[in-house]
Amino acid sequence: MDYGKDFEDKIEKNDPENVVPPEENEKEELYQTEELNSEILKAEEQKQEELETTAPIPKVEFRNNKKSLGKMVKRFRRKMVASFIAVALVAALIGGGVTGAVMKYYGTQNDASAQVVTRYLPLDATSSDESGILNLIPNIYKIVSPAVVEIDTNVAYTNGYRTEYVPKGSGSGFIISSDGYIVTNNHVIDGASKITVKLLDGRSADAKLVGKDDRTDLAVLKINLPNLPVVKLGDSSKLQPGELAIAIGNPLGDSFAGTVTAGIISGLNRNLQSDYGPVKLIQTDAAINPGNSGGPLVNSKAEVIGITSVKLTSIGPSIQDPFGMFQSQGTPVEGMGFAIPINEAKPIIDQIIKHGYVERPMMGIGAQTITQQDAARYNLPVGVYVVQVQPNSGAEKAGIQPGDVIIKADGKNITSFEDLQSIINNHKVGDVINVTVWRNGKTFTVPVKLQSSANFQ
Repeated sequence: MDYGKDFEDKIEKNDPENVVPPEENEKEELYQTEELNSEILKAEEQKQEELETTAPIPKVEFRNNKKSLGKMVKRFRRKMVASFIAVALVAALIGGGVTGAVMKYYGTQNDASAQVVTRYLPLDATSSDESGILNLIPNIYKIVSPAVVEIDTNVAYTNGYRTEYVPKGSGSGFIISSDGYIVTNNHVIDGASKITVKLLDGRSADAKLVGKDDRTDLAVLKINLPNLPVVKLGDSSKLQPGELAIAIGNPLGDSFAGTVTAGIISGLNRNLQSDYGPVKLIQTDAAINPGNSGGPLVNSKAEVIGITSVKLTSIGPSIQDPFGMFQSQGTPVEGMGFAIPINEAKPIIDQIIKHGYVERPMMGIGAQTITQQDAARYNLPVGVYVVQVQPNSGAEKAGIQPGDVIIKADGKNITSFEDLQSIINNHKVGDVINVTVWRNGKTFTVPVKLQSSANFQ
């Protein structure tokens, strides 16, 4: 079907300009007849000319008739409009086909492609997606908190004929095995006569002290209850500053049991001088308060990556006081909590569970550092001053005495107690190290056999 011709016929029929009076029609027909006769004569003359020449030049004549010229222009315009509308219809059909094809193509994709399209959309606050970021911390809390316990300690008090227990303090801990082993800080249970553990589900039990380690401030307890929840231990060596950090514990005791606070990993390998010696800790700004000690520091995978232990509240004289008005006060600090890295704690925990103590190589001395100032003041060399020697220790058998100054060990200069301890920690029980000693202005070197710390518990 010729859509263009049909459309043109309709336009020709309905166009008011195309309707003319009968008189005009008759005149037009007469004119067209005369014009046709004239064109036939001209055609015959043209044929004759073509026979007379081999390269005829076509002659184009324009009829000087305004009506004919006007009608020709109108027809040309109508044909153009008809062609344009036909092309537009075809283009619309083609466009619809392309759109349909695209929609069909995407409609046949699998679920994975749909996830790719929507993964950048913001989460709805009412989303029920349990893996959404809005539910991350609540989900971690649900996983970890059942295995976080409250630890209450009591001290025995004898009143004549009977013994009573006086509350000493409280802290936190977490269950690491289904048979009831619990990890906490040594300072939470140190000096306690009775230890009670309370679970989040309401159960409680008396706990037995399996063992403790003063140097790392760690302790292990054990309870006997069925169906115990446990935590999963992570890898603290993979931590990076800025990662999510969640602390769960019992700040200020039973009234705030099961408290969860969140922050980030603020720093790693922080060197702090504690009551137990220098330690390297994880720094976090997750709120840690008295009672959180011994609780878990957890990552975004609900894994324990640290044991909350220390919080700084102030440090040194005020450095924000240029006029010295508050020089006697320390500089207050906020959001500076610290935790023992779980990778540092694991071998200690394992040894306590296995032996009830931690076996370390030791010389068997009590000592302190002699600084440059001390050396100048007391006319002594820089090194480690021996305060006491334990009986039957390797140091005593080597002839080391109180008042001696250790200036070398394993051929390395010793300028502090930490230097000496570091060298000893690089050896194992039974190793022999050469120790250079200063005594009354003379120096000598003796072999010292390292013994187990378990011999001096």
